[in-house]
Amino acid sequence: MDFSTVYKVSARADILRLARHCDGLAGTHPMPHRRDLSPAEVTWLLGRLYLIDVLDGGADYSFRLFGIFWEKMYGTDLTAQRLSEIEAAGRLTALRGDYDTVVAAREPLFHPGRLVWPNKRSIHYERLLVPFSGDDGQVSVILAAAGCDVSLDDLVLHRGKGLPRLVLD
Repeated sequence: MDFSTVYKVSARADILRLARHCDGLAGTHPMPHRRDLSPAEVTWLLGRLYLIDVLDGGADYSFRLFGIFWEKMYGTDLTAQRLSEIEAAGRLTALRGDYDTVVAAREPLFHPGRLVWPNKRSIHYERLLVPFSGDDGQVSVILAAAGCDVSLDDLVLHRGKGLPRLVLD
């Protein structure tokens, strides 16, 4: 797997550690297998992870696990919800492009930037999306992890109302 962008750009030790972990899981394969994925092995990121099941080759996505960081940031728990249903409600319409990119490229996707809420408050943010394959060799799960410069406890107070938008650095 190609984590070179993460290694060059990331300032967060926890994101770098996850990249090294997933790279090790992949070994000589194009990507790690979903059976090798264990959130218990990445305890330093618990709460800041979410898992997305890739449905029908990327026609839709379903949130299998949604960490407390994400719940606090978005103001809701998306566990067991499909992205198509969330988009139909007019929410989180910018996620599909990144998921589609990961599925098509079969490579990790890294974004450093800022999350900016409607009240103009912002935080520095890094998100890493890592594909995991199923038995057929296709992407079946995407692992997402984030780091930011605000503690989880302060995130609720910092974020304000409404959904943030990502501004890439």
